[in-house]
This record gives sequence, structure tokens and C-alpha cells, in this order.
Amino acid sequence: MNAARIAERPQVRPRRCGGAANLHGDLCMTHPTRRQVLGLAAGTLAVWDTSLHAQAAWPGKPVSITVAYAGGGAIDGLIRYCTEQIQKRHPEIGFVIDYRPGAGGNIAADAVARMKGDGHQFLMTGSSTHAANVSLYKTLPFDPEKDFAPVASLATVPYILVVNPARVPAATFQEFLAFIKARPGQLSYASSAITGRLAGAILNQRLGLQSTFVPYKVLAQVVSDVIGGHLDYAFGDPQGYLPHVRSGRLRALAVTTRTRIAAASDIPMLAESGVPDFDVSAWLALYGKAGTPAAAVQRFNRLINEVLEAPEGQAFLAGIGLQPLLGTPEQLVALQKRDTLAWAQAIRAAGITIE
Repeated sequence: MNAARIAERPQVRPRRCGGAANLHGDLCMTHPTRRQVLGLAAGTLAVWDTSLHAQAAWPGKPVSITVAYAGGGAIDGLIRYCTEQIQKRHPEIGFVIDYRPGAGGNIAADAVARMKGDGHQFLMTGSSTHAANVSLYKTLPFDPEKDFAPVASLATVPYILVVNPARVPAATFQEFLAFIKARPGQLSYASSAITGRLAGAILNQRLGLQSTFVPYKVLAQVVSDVIGGHLDYAFGDPQGYLPHVRSGRLRALAVTTRTRIAAASDIPMLAESGVPDFDVSAWLALYGKAGTPAAAVQRFNRLINEVLEAPEGQAFLAGIGLQPLLGTPEQLVALQKRDTLAWAQAIRAAGITIE
């Protein structure tokens, strides 16, 4: 109903009340006539019907969703779950998902910003492209605010610190800390996500550690190289790493958020492991291309929220280590503005820039 405009009430004029019940001639209000009431109802229903029709008419063709990161991680699992659940409820809605990883999500964001928009072009991304990258990269080929229409935030992504136990024989974060401090500049780490990279850089800056970051754009390759002994440790989302932690090929030492994650509650927080107030996470969100009709934004927002508010949706999020972060497009705007400033401060303190 956000797009509907309620019809104005019929104008009512004050008159002097007469008769024995009102001897002083006070002002009183006339009641609308039956014809006026029926007119009001008809006008309101007409506007309501127009709004519902506008929302029901979208989408008029398959919805295109460009994903900012490669398959296999949290963002991939989440958008696939949402689109599958929406299609179960609304079989008439089709989706086309296109993966365009690279440059911290900038390749996908730029692609959507350049598309010819007709209300069917969307970007599945996160706080990298729409909060952190403006401070991390010297230039961006798109404007995170002007080129997009916020639709919905979906979830928060915690990151876990994992090591190759054959290369880093540490069972706790404190043992890891002693190991890396004894080998300044000798250890390497990676993450396929900008936020994972920043988690490592902030940790180095906070604790005076010296290690080398190795950039990757595909999560599966990071996992493979840590397991294969080409990297010492990594930061990543739980969905990509927990299966290998449970198999024993990797060891999880800490989680980067203020709370433990439901999917692996035995992994302690960095804040519990000697790094007070450490809290680094990303959020995942859906944006439309700028100019996306309000009716399309509102309906897509409602569809996403219906899926993830359901008990099955909540269980799915918990199962892959994500925390729900649902709301309105306006709340996503506020979240983006807040975290753009927060990431600017963190990036400046860590001294990171990317050409």
C-alpha cells in the first residue's frame, strides 16, 4: 500500500447549529451525506486497485540478478534459496542469475549500473560495493548511491579465521598469535571477499602483526590453496569453510563478530581471545538499477522478507552461519550511509588502498 494515495475526504463546511438543543449558535460539523460516503469508498478502492495492479503487473519478464561474487559462498547460497522459494510461492516469476566476480564486487556493480533499466535489473551484493569500496579504491566506475535503488538487506555475514593445521600448528588463537609473531613477514593469508581482507588487515594493525595478503576472487580457490598448503590462513564466510573444518582439513580459531555463530557455536570470538571489541562483518543486500519503479522495489522487498521471515528461512540462515538482517528499502539506505562512514574510518586507520 506504500504506492497508494488515499482519496481525500469530502469537504465538510461548518455551519451554525440551530434548534432548542443549541441556543448559542455554536459551530458544529455536518456529517457527509450517503452519496458522499459512497463516493469516498469508490475513490479509495479505485486508487487501491491501481496500486495492487501496478505491483501485480511486475515482473513483466524474467528478473535479472547479477551476483557480485562467485558461486560457492554465502551470497550464492542465499540468493539461490530466495529465488527458489519465491518461485515456489509465485511460479509465474522467473529469474536469470549471472555471476560476475572480481574487483571486490565492482565488476558486477558496474555492469548493472550500465544496463538499460526497465525495472527488471538487480544486483546481489554487499557492504563491499556499497559501503567499503568507495574508501578502499581510488576510483569507482559507478556511484553507490546515485546508480542504484535500494531494495532489501538480507543478512549479516560473520567471518571465521581458519588455518592449515599442517602449516600453522595452533589449536587456539593465542597459539596462532605466538606463531605468527615469531615469524614476521613469513605467513600469507587470503580472502575472496573485501570484508575478509579488511578483517585480516585490521587484525594486523591492531596487534602489530606482519603477514602478506594474497588476493583471490573465487572462494573455492582460496579454500583449495589453504588446504593444499599454499596459504597459511584465511578469513571467509562459514558456508565456504565449515565443511572443511568439520572434516579436519582446516582448523577454525576465531569468529570476527561480537557474537558466536549458531552454525558453529564452539568457535570463540576474537573478542574472547584477547582482541577486545573486535567486530568485523559484512551485510548482503539487493539493489535495483537506478530508476527501478517504486512498485517493483516494494514488491521485491516484500517477497524477500516473506521468504526469510518464515521459520524455514530463519533455519536456512542459521544453518549457513548467517544472521537475518531484514527491513525496508529506507532502512537499507540508512545502513549504507552508516557503514560507508564506519568503513572509511577503519580503512584509513589500517592504511589500505587499492589502485
